Amino acid sequence: MNGLPAYILIASLTIASPGPGVVLSISNSLKYGLRGAFPGIIGVAGGMLLVALASATSMGALLASSVTGFAIAKMIGAAYLIYLGIKMLRSSSVELKSDACEEPLKRPSTHTRFKEGVILSLSNPKPILFFIALFPQFIDVASPYVPQFLFLSATFCGLVLLIHSIYATFAYTIRGKIMSAGGFTIINRIGGACFLLIAGLVFYTTKFH
Repeated sequence: MNGLPAYILIASLTIASPGPGVVLSISNSLKYGLRGAFPGIIGVAGGMLLVALASATSMGALLASSVTGFAIAKMIGAAYLIYLGIKMLRSSSVELKSDACEEPLKRPSTHTRFKEGVILSLSNPKPILFFIALFPQFIDVASPYVPQFLFLSATFCGLVLLIHSIYATFAYTIRGKIMSAGGFTIINRIGGACFLLIAGLVFYTTKFH
């Protein structure tokens, strides 16, 4: 395997850049607490692992070579972001207790938050192109392909867990300062607006030919 430190640096910068997954992790941490954010973070990482595996198959090659197929995948992803954005905008802060130190009265199940993270990763086709473009640069052709591919995929997912956990931890440290009905309404509106903005940019930049 070639240039592992460089791979870790590039992958870390890519993961740390603001995107739907980061928004979801921060939002979950602010609304449900640090522990409450972990199912979504694990879901995002798990979804990325599936995307990495898909990039090594004919599906990844198809999306990379077919403009229409890639555009359709992007539109599906944008539609899911719109769903998440509207869901957050419609969320009511009354789901939270008035005491800032207490846990929320009501939260989505662990399975729901995990599934939300997985779907969010799967609905974004761009990581497939990232993996297709990046992995060959760090794979030694003289060595077996599968172990190297699995190691690079696992490393990427591990970095997702680490970096998203850092984001969630930071968000949780400032949670007490904004833990109020009005504060959570603002959080929901900002998060929802971010999802809708990203979806709008996807629709605007998507080309079918």
